[in-house]
Order: sequence, then C-alpha cells, then structure tokens
Amino acid sequence: MKLTVLGIGNILMRDDGVGVRLMEAVRDSRDWGGDQVEFVDGGAGGLGLMPIIESARRLLVLDAADMGLEAGEVRTIAPEQVANSSEGRISLHDAPFIETWRLCRQFFTAPPATLLAIQAADVNYGRDLSPALAGRMTDLTRTAREIVEAMLAEPERLAQPSPPDADTRTDP
Repeated sequence: MKLTVLGIGNILMRDDGVGVRLMEAVRDSRDWGGDQVEFVDGGAGGLGLMPIIESARRLLVLDAADMGLEAGEVRTIAPEQVANSSEGRISLHDAPFIETWRLCRQFFTAPPATLLAIQAADVNYGRDLSPALAGRMTDLTRTAREIVEAMLAEPERLAQPSPPDADTRTDP
C-alpha cells in the first residue's frame, strides 16, 4: 500500500507555504518504512498536480486555506464532499486542489483523498511562516503525522474510475 502525502503551497508567500513546510516536517519526523509513504512537494498546486493525483493510490493533501478561522486552525475535508459546492473555494491558489481533484475524478480517476486545510494568517511575500503558524508547527506536525499513521493502518481502498459528473453529460 502506498500513501502519497502532497504538500501544496508557495514557500515565498509566508503561510501559503505551510502545506509544503508541514509535508517536510512530517517526512522528517520518523522513518516511514521504505515505500509505504511518498512525500511530494506540489509547489503552488494547480492543474500540474493531475499526474500526481492520478498516480496516487491514496492521498493526503496538506494546504493553506482561507476558512475564516483563527490562524493555525485545521479542518479535515473529504474532497468529494465539497467538490461541487462553493466550499471548494477555500484554497488560496488560482486552481484549488479540490477543483483539480474533481477534474481528475471527472475525466480520469482520483484516489481516496483527505485534505488537511490549515488556516493561514499572512500570505504576503516572505520565506518564513507567520508567528501564528510557526508557533503551531509542532501541533500541526503531530496532527498530520497522526492522520498519516491512521491512513496507513486502514485497509486500502483502491480508487475506482468515476463516471463524469451528471452536470457535464450531454444527451444526444
């Protein structure tokens, strides 16, 4: 079983890079046992993530979000629950992960996925996380690591190709 942990974000935009920083922290926190877990820096995300999403068997995405919460608060989101709603716009990116995942599901295949969304405080230019997020990295790392461990302990559910969404079908 392989789990892909995908960190998304622009590390030059302070808290927008928390997904990448968190992926690195989880990766470096212990020995994950060879090929059990693949850690991927997805950069600023977008449609370029489609090959990564398609090739994953299971997926955990770590990303900054604007959910109107206190900086550093997290939410665990199943993409299929919000893929067709306005809640899919919590991402700080031009092409949010949920939209990219939805397109994979619609046209190709998408694996079972979980999004760990982290409320950003500051997405201005800068290489360091804001003090609000930097001060929570230990807790964020523990939370993400627990999710990875729980996903590894679950029986694997293989991704099945999904039919196109009903709203995209056309009648002859």
